[in-house]
Amino acid sequence: MKWYAIHTQSGEESKLKNAIERLIAEKEMQASFGEIIVPEVEIEEKKDGKTKIVKKNLYPGYVFIQMEFSEDALLLVKEVPFSRKPLFIGEKKRFQTPKQKQSFAMPMVITEAEIQKIKRMLEEGEVSGSSSTMYEKGEMILIKDGPFAGFKAVIDDVKEGKEKLEVLVNIFGRSTPVELNFSQVEKVED
Repeated sequence: MKWYAIHTQSGEESKLKNAIERLIAEKEMQASFGEIIVPEVEIEEKKDGKTKIVKKNLYPGYVFIQMEFSEDALLLVKEVPFSRKPLFIGEKKRFQTPKQKQSFAMPMVITEAEIQKIKRMLEEGEVSGSSSTMYEKGEMILIKDGPFAGFKAVIDDVKEGKEKLEVLVNIFGRSTPVELNFSQVEKVED
């Protein structure tokens, strides 16, 4: 069995994992599948002076699945009854399935070393590169990276799953909308 990555909507990873597991059981295909991993760790977040424990996905929008590559296994994942069809992360090379005569991108194999790294991160509760800072609409932030570095801005929208903010930057007396990553900003202390 080899490892593959499946892309889905951010925030829907655990639901997709559960849907795949149900379909594997329904079709009695357990022999073709191994582990399914949604890499989440618990972290402390501070909001309004209160600390709470929340789950943080290390790879938002991705589920890692161990399976024997076959037309039946591929089609099982592709046919999962889910709001947004799961997509294997693949290369540009395409192949046609013999039974169904469908054309698919050949899924890219994830190395065992990469999976072991993810498993270590889960065991250690590591959240490298992930922000544990909570942002709220209307909050003032300082842009610390990019073409607007040094500017202050007001948060207009927060996209938690993607770790992005839509902010309004005052440029030449006009509010200009800009999308930034969490890593490009910091909170302005009052």
